[in-house]
Amino acid sequence: MFSTTKEKIITSIFILLSSLLMSVTMFRSGLNYEYGIGFWGPNGHDAIWHLSLINQLKQNIPPNNPIFSGTILSNYHWGFDLIVALISKITQLSPSIIYFQIFPIIFAILLGFLSYNFARLVTKNHSLSLIFVFLNYFASSFGWIVTLIKFGQIGGESMFWSMQSVSTLLNPPYALSLIVLLLGLTLWFHHKDSKSILWSLITGFIFSLLCLIKVYSAILIGLSLGIYFFIKYLKTKKISQFNFFVCGFFGIFSLLILFKLGVFGDNSLLEFKPFWFTHSMIESIDKFYWPTLASYRYNQTNFLIKLFIELLLLLIFIVGNLGVRIFGFIHFFKKSKDKINSDINILFYSFLLISFIFPLLFVQKGTAWNTIQFFYYFLFIINFYLAKTVSTIYQKNKIFSLLIIILASVGTIGTLKDYFGNPPPSALPQKEFQALTFLKKQTPGVVLTFPYDKYIKNNYKTPIPLYAYETTAYVSAFSQNHVYLEDEMNLDITGFDWQKRRQSSIDFFKSNDKYFSRGFLLNNNIQYIYLVDNQKFELSQGDLQIDKIYDIEGIKIFSVQK
Repeated sequence: MFSTTKEKIITSIFILLSSLLMSVTMFRSGLNYEYGIGFWGPNGHDAIWHLSLINQLKQNIPPNNPIFSGTILSNYHWGFDLIVALISKITQLSPSIIYFQIFPIIFAILLGFLSYNFARLVTKNHSLSLIFVFLNYFASSFGWIVTLIKFGQIGGESMFWSMQSVSTLLNPPYALSLIVLLLGLTLWFHHKDSKSILWSLITGFIFSLLCLIKVYSAILIGLSLGIYFFIKYLKTKKISQFNFFVCGFFGIFSLLILFKLGVFGDNSLLEFKPFWFTHSMIESIDKFYWPTLASYRYNQTNFLIKLFIELLLLLIFIVGNLGVRIFGFIHFFKKSKDKINSDINILFYSFLLISFIFPLLFVQKGTAWNTIQFFYYFLFIINFYLAKTVSTIYQKNKIFSLLIIILASVGTIGTLKDYFGNPPPSALPQKEFQALTFLKKQTPGVVLTFPYDKYIKNNYKTPIPLYAYETTAYVSAFSQNHVYLEDEMNLDITGFDWQKRRQSSIDFFKSNDKYFSRGFLLNNNIQYIYLVDNQKFELSQGDLQIDKIYDIEGIKIFSVQK
């Protein structure tokens, strides 16, 4: 991988320091502070869900659904969570420590070295490979320009919808999928001209693991490999034995994994909604909000004007999200006779096209914005081409190439500063942590919680307690019990019909009918009722036939008599 000892030392130090900086987005979350367990950024929702799922995987494979009692989890790729669960079970380390403090630095280091190794293998260029690594750590959007003009500060990472490089670790399955993808690409490029069935089997199997980790990446690389295989056949009129078996093994293993995950249901999770992201980008107040244009577009009847607006929004979406990566497209307009890179270009051009088309045309039912994750991989691959462009410029103008690299990463400053601040946006208060620890020690059972109320969030100063911050899986995560209804956002993502259950829960807490309420508890196999602060039910404990087993600092836990 390295030509000289100097290259090895420089690269290793750079990757280590960059990994530590990138891991700041995770390191401080999940630890105990005077106000409770703190969570920075999206960890206040996403990480809680993963911790809940990890606890279930320590008990059952496939896992039960911890936030929708009585069901098996489906339509979700839980490979990352399974790895954490197995390591936690073997080492007896807390899943929280593995998730927030151990895996982030390991993933960041692996991402750096695999990025360098892949780029070096393909291009034989040390400086280009280092630039590729840097961009995979710190490349940002142009959101910082907008926030600097509007508010005089650097920020706006996802203003144009897509998450950027520095936030990779905040989505651990995505980070792990990049590691697996890079490993598979390295093996594929190294053996693509061979006839080794063994290496085609290994490569196909590695790619198929993406179905278990992040199915978006599996779809992208699967379709790209298929297109590559077809184009190569058209060009050479020969079938590559290696690539034929890679595609075959990948397809077989992927189908087995997807069936095991329960992805093949009656209804597709994707919904055809062209340009949803470009439209919502100017309609959402937390994005590139442009209400005048949004209203004008909505009321426009002239086809040509409407077409012009759609193209303008598409341009804003692309340039805004890519930032300086837009210079990576210079590569596509150069006439290159580099035969070494022709195969990787065929694969990557296909990959870029597919990862762009999916979010452009489709959204996910329930949680429309989830398909933006296809575009994460577009940004990752375009980093490779920006690295090639900057490396070429560097040979002619070192200052300009350095300026491009600096401008490419300015937005990262705005993201990282949020993770150095204190207090965090959300926390699990000490009193709730103690109550949930108590509940964890009881006989396992289904827990009923008060339905989430999104309107009480503004009543709190930071850190906002988790029950008010967002609809999360925190009761199941920290009590290790199944919850009747929790984290409605992830229930949307996985396609569960939770609205009826929510209404039944609301009816229970408002009801004065002891027969209905008692029947609700028994019919849904409710074992515990968990209430915080002013949450309450209307009937007496006697009417409901429940016993109070915990009552400290406004936290009440009741056990249902059977």
